[in-house]
Amino acid sequence: MAAAGALLTAAAPAVGVVDGAVPPAFTAWPLLAPLALLPAALAAVFLARGQALTAAAALVAPAVFAAGRLLNDLQLLVDPVDAARPELFRPTSLDPPGPAAGLWLLLAGHVLLIAAGALATLGAEPDVRSERARFALPATAGAVAGIGLFTAPFTSTDALIQARGTFDSPTLPMLGGIVLTLAAPALAVLAASATTPEARKGGLLGLSAVLLASAAPPIASALAVDAIGPAVGPFLVLAAAVALAWPQRAVKDEDGAERDVELPGQRRLHVIAATLGLVAAAAAAIGASTDHLVLPDGSPPPADYAARLLWPAAIATGLLAAALLAKAAVRPAFTVATAAIPLGAAVALDAVFAATKVDVVRPGVGVWFTAASVVAVAAAAITAALAGAVERDEVGTDAGEPSLPLIAATLIAVLLAFGAFSLPVLRAPDYVPIGAFGLHVGSSGLLVALIAVVAAAAIALKARPSRGAALLLGAAVVTAVRAWEYPLTAARAAEAAPGPGLWLAAAATAAFIISGALRTAR
Repeated sequence: MAAAGALLTAAAPAVGVVDGAVPPAFTAWPLLAPLALLPAALAAVFLARGQALTAAAALVAPAVFAAGRLLNDLQLLVDPVDAARPELFRPTSLDPPGPAAGLWLLLAGHVLLIAAGALATLGAEPDVRSERARFALPATAGAVAGIGLFTAPFTSTDALIQARGTFDSPTLPMLGGIVLTLAAPALAVLAASATTPEARKGGLLGLSAVLLASAAPPIASALAVDAIGPAVGPFLVLAAAVALAWPQRAVKDEDGAERDVELPGQRRLHVIAATLGLVAAAAAAIGASTDHLVLPDGSPPPADYAARLLWPAAIATGLLAAALLAKAAVRPAFTVATAAIPLGAAVALDAVFAATKVDVVRPGVGVWFTAASVVAVAAAAITAALAGAVERDEVGTDAGEPSLPLIAATLIAVLLAFGAFSLPVLRAPDYVPIGAFGLHVGSSGLLVALIAVVAAAAIALKARPSRGAALLLGAAVVTAVRAWEYPLTAARAAEAAPGPGLWLAAAATAAFIISGALRTAR
């Protein structure tokens, strides 16, 4: 299935994704075809050598990246001119070209690669061992790749080829960019911390292959096309791809036997997570206090009410990070509460995205600090989750059966949270509310927050009492930040009134606190 998907995506540029009257900016298919075939070919080589687990692991990153690329390429159906894909076509007018056969091959190829990765993951039955990987280099490379994928792929002086970063893009490429930005560091850490050398090798090499396929086309476009220049992002992605593919020497013990390098202990992971959390909180605070919009002729930007939600998110994350650094037992709460920054950032960036649809309005410096806070807090959450895995390996997970009152209270909290993130906290005559299941920038933050609190509630029922209570209190922090959206941002709309989401968020916060108390009750 992976081979079929790779062949379709390799053939698509040669066939053409839009009408033949709009050719590519340069002959790119000789470059795009081998890049599309590389991950599947890598897995095939491992499988031919009898390394089935390595082959399966090598298909995971291509599948996740195919999901992001599917969203990106769907823009070719919606509005090709806004897609900014010079390697596939170069528009010569504002009239959108029609889709060609190659576009359907491209989309079908992505779907097949996603299915192949899912099947490989479901089929893998590794012999789990207690080995741990060297993860400093892969984790750093993944974070660097995420930053590179978030930024604009090139610079452009052609009005019909827009050089846009993730949050400057139309909705579908923006969502695809978010998937890729978050996937790079997450996949790097997960692959580096795999329990077997085979899975680790396949995961890192598979991620390296897809990062190479992401970096090469924009670099080639910058070199081959007039009016397009290089940007730093693809070179960061390319450097990360090389670092992930770089062979790491095995460490030998006193007897000369090779062994894996163990993950740092809980304390070191806590320090790393807390430091990243403080960086994220500081970036969010700077993002909340600096301009998100730049108007022409130096005019002062309007009051940015939407960015105010970054303040409670930054304060909550910073306080929990400081407590974690001070050795307080708040790691589970911190892990969940990190979702508050994407929640606040998405609300702020949604307003920016709407305003910058006016040609003369540009993103301000606050946008970049806000985006940096999301990247930093994602790395902090991954590191904190990794620390939790180390803790479970060391002390186990025996928690006993949860009581019926605890199950009932937690279920009520989860149901209230669904309403809190799905329904608006603010109502006004000219205000269009955003829910967790929409296609707005703000929807992504609401969805991340909802997933975080639901996952925390589910894990809390199986965790040890103290850890379960901390998870539930972390969920209460996230729903409390959601409730703060109304008093902090209501001034952005005339005749604003509380919406049902406000009362549900307040009720969910109380329910999560009660559930946390019940989790520690005998």
